[in-house]
Amino acid sequence: MKKVLFVIDEMRMGGVSKVLIELLKRLDKDKYQIDLLVLHKVGEVLKDVPNDINILATTSFFDTIDIPIRQCTLKDIFNKLRIILYMKTGLIFSRIKKEREKILKEDYDVEIAYKEGFCSVFVSVGNNKKLNFIHSDYKVYNYAHNYMATFKKALDNIDLNIAVSDIVRDSFKEVFDINNVITIHNLIDEDHIRSRIKDEDITIYDKDKINIITVGRLHYQKGYDRLLEVYKEVKDYYTLTIIGDGEKRQELEEINDKYKLNVRFLGMVNEPYNYINKADLFVLSSRYEGYPTVVIESLLCQTPVLSTRVAGIDEQLTKDYYGFIVENEEKALLDKLLELKDKKELLISYKQKLQDYHYENDVILEKIEEILK
Repeated sequence: MKKVLFVIDEMRMGGVSKVLIELLKRLDKDKYQIDLLVLHKVGEVLKDVPNDINILATTSFFDTIDIPIRQCTLKDIFNKLRIILYMKTGLIFSRIKKEREKILKEDYDVEIAYKEGFCSVFVSVGNNKKLNFIHSDYKVYNYAHNYMATFKKALDNIDLNIAVSDIVRDSFKEVFDINNVITIHNLIDEDHIRSRIKDEDITIYDKDKINIITVGRLHYQKGYDRLLEVYKEVKDYYTLTIIGDGEKRQELEEINDKYKLNVRFLGMVNEPYNYINKADLFVLSSRYEGYPTVVIESLLCQTPVLSTRVAGIDEQLTKDYYGFIVENEEKALLDKLLELKDKKELLISYKQKLQDYHYENDVILEKIEEILK
């Protein structure tokens, strides 16, 4: 039985945490003894970790690794500044070795940084096989730009990097000048998503309009500010429902009030699949992504997607009736929505065709088990 360690920084609601849970569920526990280290042990997704996965105790040193310095309390600011200094100077490697001695009580055959960045640095000082998952397009936004020397040193000790899409793979290879990068898409719980779709109407939707839905963190990355700017031009033909929460919520609600858009902000909904299924169109307005799993979730809910051109989307919307890809700008979103405003019947026909949609989970799991050998 192989001993495998997964490392992630936190387990708040989001795509990376969700797909990690799905992977932990699917790996054969007769083949693998799996430990999970959540460096800063916070997040609502912790409750979804399978019972047969051992969650390791962490140390207080990591309490601020996932918190921007501007959001730190006075109590935490020293710890955050210390980590920044260690990362800038490269002293982080020796400090992590000390923290590992406190946390890890055994050696692992494989260590996996499931989110690139600080987790990569943690895993890079391990003794055996080291894997690093990459979820972001580093040519669009380089999360390591302040710590390039440290991150490159960590990558020198990583045996294999796994990107979630081809564009993410190619970007990572170019930005860090490395070749040991492959693509493996994210796993998604198809059966669970389908089981949550109910034969009931969503009363907030308007049968006389095209009902748009979007789901995600209310964050700059997701581009909801520009979606609202577009929506104000087409609100006579569409309704818009936004599921999710985040630091941009107040700003978005102020835009909504200013233009009297009547956008519905539903906040956090743990399982939004019935809302997605009953909508006519899912819109992904993101500025950048890695492999947006919410797009696959929408297709599994039989709802076509209108998306900006971000990493991974060309590998997801591979058939005409899966939806539409436009350039990554407000005008392109607006033009497509104006084009579709009288085409609700087309969207209904796409939804009917999507009843036969299935995802590639079996192929993905085979690829993951191959790299664990």
